[in-house]
Amino acid sequence: MDNIKPVIELELYIIRHGESMGNISYNGRTDLTFTERVDPVLSEKGLKQAIAAGEFLSEINLDAVYSSALMRAVRTAGEIIKKQPEEIKLFIHPVYTEMGIPEEYHAVSMDELRKLCPTAVIADGVDPESRLMESTAGSDEKGLFERGAKAIEFLRSKYKNGEKVAVVSHAAFITYMVFYIMGYKEKIPAFDIDFNNTGITKVKFYKEGTNKYGDIVFEYINSTAHLLNI
Repeated sequence: MDNIKPVIELELYIIRHGESMGNISYNGRTDLTFTERVDPVLSEKGLKQAIAAGEFLSEINLDAVYSSALMRAVRTAGEIIKKQPEEIKLFIHPVYTEMGIPEEYHAVSMDELRKLCPTAVIADGVDPESRLMESTAGSDEKGLFERGAKAIEFLRSKYKNGEKVAVVSHAAFITYMVFYIMGYKEKIPAFDIDFNNTGITKVKFYKEGTNKYGDIVFEYINSTAHLLNI
């Protein structure tokens, strides 16, 4: 094993969106529209967090960025992309939707999303005429783990040559992605992870058998080092 060179297939950054107006209950407002309740935008602090995350990731040279179609995730991803050395697309994929989005919500238009991130496009393999949200209202734990598996395996099947990929998603669903990577596939373990706004989790996936420390290595989970001055 010591003579085998480690081969990284995928370097993955999983990022929670910045603080949203929903996270702070719209500062007590009660006259919220349906869209505001389901799909809140970033707060002023959340935008600062997203900019800081972009600065933190600015030297990574990401090959691809994905997010849900929820506005708080798209804006966060847009701020990350702004700081990249070269312009890259933001791929919108429904698999990264937060849990509990009602079936009747279909997201704002792509034109509106491009105001938040000009490079936003619908990801390959997603029907542009279909709903860009994946509803999990009422889903059982098994179904959520299945979607977590789908979210990760989609990337692992697409990126196998050492690419660096970022995914901006949501706290509850990130839990299922991270636990799936850890090997939990059917039941939440007896511990939890409190993913902070713009907390970053870095995972390296190695070609099977080439890394003596294991085929999957977490370098950090929910890092908020970029938020020290916010």
